[in-house]
Amino acid sequence: MKQPSIQRHLLTWVLGTLCLGGPLIVLAGYLITLAEIEEVLDDSLRQTALLLADRDLAPGPTPASERTPDSDDDESGLLTVARRPDGTLLFSSRPEIPIAFEARPGTSVQRIEGERWHVYTVVQHDRIIQVAQPEAVRDDAAVETASQMIVPLAALFVLITVLMLVALRRGLRPLRVAARDLAQRSAGSLDPLELRAVPRELLPLVQALNDLLARLGAAFAQQRDFIGDAAHELRTPVTALQLQLQLLQRSSDPDEREQVMQELAAGIGRTARLIRQLLSLSRAAADEDAGLAFERKRVDLGELARAAVARWSGEAQRRRIDLGAEVRGPGRVLADASQLETLLDNLIENALRYTLAGGVVDVVAQPLDGAPALRVIDNGPGVAQAESMRVFDRFYRSPEAIARDASGSGLGLAIVKAIADKHGATVSLHEGHAGIGLEVRVAFPASD
Repeated sequence: MKQPSIQRHLLTWVLGTLCLGGPLIVLAGYLITLAEIEEVLDDSLRQTALLLADRDLAPGPTPASERTPDSDDDESGLLTVARRPDGTLLFSSRPEIPIAFEARPGTSVQRIEGERWHVYTVVQHDRIIQVAQPEAVRDDAAVETASQMIVPLAALFVLITVLMLVALRRGLRPLRVAARDLAQRSAGSLDPLELRAVPRELLPLVQALNDLLARLGAAFAQQRDFIGDAAHELRTPVTALQLQLQLLQRSSDPDEREQVMQELAAGIGRTARLIRQLLSLSRAAADEDAGLAFERKRVDLGELARAAVARWSGEAQRRRIDLGAEVRGPGRVLADASQLETLLDNLIENALRYTLAGGVVDVVAQPLDGAPALRVIDNGPGVAQAESMRVFDRFYRSPEAIARDASGSGLGLAIVKAIADKHGATVSLHEGHAGIGLEVRVAFPASD
């Protein structure tokens, strides 16, 4: 498929307009010239008639030596006739043309032998002078004058074409410069394009490219940070697994081997969980256009909360924590159900992890200020005010959290925030019931 060309498109329209406008200009020139020629020749007829009116005209044809200069001019086609008031012929420059006798002074038009003639009549007391000219003479003069415009118009057409080509090449040069600049860059060079010499019409395009480069730079930086953080976080558990495996290989005591086996299994579980969370975070932070599935449909938050509590009820019993779901009013959102399940799973897992045995964790689906919302409330130790903003950072864990549970990864709330941001929701931290514990609230945008 042939690629469209702005230059070819503009040239087609401009030259097409010129091709259409050229004949119109010639036609307008012809009509204007014809009107001017008629005015001039009508005045010439009047002057000739007045000149003949002052002459002493004898009856019959005038000898060639006595005719007026214009009386038999082949180019002008003038015909002069003089008659007595009763119509008797005194003089005719071309007797073979039967011009009709008129006693009314001024300009008139006659059709003689199928041809239109313009006639000017001068009435005197003793004679009537008529000067006539065929209309074809006027048309020929107008055509000749209008035809003289064709060559300048053709030259102008060629000149405009050349100037248009030069102007388009110069106007599109910033695009070629920008394309060459982008083509010469390496994959890691995402500096913005220079805007100083960019024409106003191309400025939105170049600004959009710069915005895309900035977003790509931010995405690449985020990816590099993520890979670096993931490699750092995975290095510790993998090293621990290697040490435990070495201990297992060297140990000959069955009890010691059993203990190392349990520690190795726990380490593998922690590493697998960390990898799952890394994948969840990667999917949650990816754009919808990145090729990952993101299917939006109507999701009932109440059903989502009940299903999540059912999934984690076994873990809650093992930890001796009262886990329950509460639905307070309808709440439906347009969202990816699987990602909202991941969001709730991380919130519930965090609450169970940091709530002591005998504690309570409630999952509440409840509209707040007319908008659907999810709330996960526990009566654990909560989060210090100074740490409330940092807990959403990737891999961040406060010293208190590390002291309570060393197996955490610091990714749970980061995943929650990434999924919430993707759905246009906001995540906020609040105090639990009676000021004890922590409430994590996810408020979705109001919709129909």
